[in-house]
Amino acid sequence: MRFWAEEDKVKVTGRTIYRDNVRYLGYSASSVAFCFTGKKASVRLLSDTRGRSPESHAWVAVYLNTDPEPIRRLELTREHQTFVIYEGEEEATVTLTIMKYSEPEYGICGIEELEIDSDCLLPPPEKKERKLQIIGDSITCGYGIEGSVEVLEFTTAQENPAKAYSVLAAKALDADLEIVAWNGKGVVSAYIGEDVQEPDQSWLVPMLYQYTDAGCSREYFREPEEQWEKWDFQRFVPDLVIVFLGTNDASYTRQIPERNREFCDAYQELLSRIQDNYPKAAILCMLGTMDQRLCSTVEQAVGEFSKKKPEARISYLHLPLQADEDGLGTFWHPTPATHQKVAELVTARAREMMNWD
Repeated sequence: MRFWAEEDKVKVTGRTIYRDNVRYLGYSASSVAFCFTGKKASVRLLSDTRGRSPESHAWVAVYLNTDPEPIRRLELTREHQTFVIYEGEEEATVTLTIMKYSEPEYGICGIEELEIDSDCLLPPPEKKERKLQIIGDSITCGYGIEGSVEVLEFTTAQENPAKAYSVLAAKALDADLEIVAWNGKGVVSAYIGEDVQEPDQSWLVPMLYQYTDAGCSREYFREPEEQWEKWDFQRFVPDLVIVFLGTNDASYTRQIPERNREFCDAYQELLSRIQDNYPKAAILCMLGTMDQRLCSTVEQAVGEFSKKKPEARISYLHLPLQADEDGLGTFWHPTPATHQKVAELVTARAREMMNWD
């Protein structure tokens, strides 16, 4: 039996574009999951590999049932590829999840077709009662989490959101997860070098937040901005929104008071947008793992926002700077040990804010 990744046949997690029967997984940890009874399952995937270096190929992982480790990790090296993602000796009822590991800046991943060796496609997995949205940057994506600071080269093969605080916290809270995060981006500026004075405002998170997958729309479909698919905020209504932004902005603000004020105002604009979209959601703002220069400004923004919007359920969490003994990943990014510590702090605060067991 062959079928498409339609929402009546698969559980879709995260923001995805569905066009011409192809489901495009864009953001980190976006996924599809399906259930069937049989011995074998395959998937046909597409990607934009032409002219792309191996270091920027898209990667996905395949999970079986509730196993914590993937049974396969797949590198998309050609425009169209078919992979056997499950094969058993005896017929069994299983759940398979295909999760995007690489982030949206790099190669795209489209699910063209799924195939099982029987007609026993079952209803997709149930959606979880709790819903968590995380807005962030490379840390949230698990950028360089399996790399080393000693190797000054990034490759998508070293990205793994399943080891990042984002997915770890969602699992600990038993929540469905939607990630909107992009490497190097911020609220008022992307990361800039020390010799650069002007902010890089070409591609910022508040803009990305408005679209389903701006990267896919721009880079793969080659569409002008006015044609990008706007996100329907009612498709996924989170109970808790986590904002982990400011690390990249700090490369521009540099503790200059007027720049800090610029960031503080723009940060509050983002908070207002979140609350307008999800008036019943709680908001947890946090910063500190890689850079702490804007921590006090984020805390200030939360305080000012609380005074203007007393009805808002909002909290600030100061994260400790990553410790030397936990190591460093690619380009000084957090390792699995650091992410585990962050996940524990986030989970504890989320339980406290939401009164979750």
